[in-house]
Amino acid sequence: MSQSFIHAKPLQALKLGAVLGILGFGIAGVVGLLPDGGLNSLLLVAFFPMVLALVIGAETLFAGYRLLRADDPRSRLRNQPFYTAIRAFEVVATIGAPGTFYVLIVEVGSEVAGPGAIGVLFYGVGLGLLAFGAVVLRTAVEYYDHRQNRSTSGHVRGGNDITR
Repeated sequence: MSQSFIHAKPLQALKLGAVLGILGFGIAGVVGLLPDGGLNSLLLVAFFPMVLALVIGAETLFAGYRLLRADDPRSRLRNQPFYTAIRAFEVVATIGAPGTFYVLIVEVGSEVAGPGAIGVLFYGVGLGLLAFGAVVLRTAVEYYDHRQNRSTSGHVRGGNDITR
């Protein structure tokens, strides 16, 4: 990842770094490199999307506020339909995954014990991986867009095209 992308999109880079770190920790736990048998790493993979949901929820509220204050919000959404769809998928996946996991814990978690609770944890891990995939997908789209804009103009300062 280029240094200019990190400077232009620090939140995207931070989200990607956090997701890759959590996934690395999760893989290390499952493989057996950690002494706890992988349980703590699975719990982290299952519950970290709640933090992502807070960050992406705040980011979405801020983006929505900026969109409402724009001159023509509908045209801004129609100009980049693919990006709008990716961003909507990220919001739905990262807010829906921990929400679904919470409902699953409340509805089913009190009725199962022992091995059944581990099964609920595996659902949480799967939902967490869905949220992580959505963040990685959006970051990849943002990085691709950054590389395209940087290579077409050649005049980038702080992530903003100074030729506009």
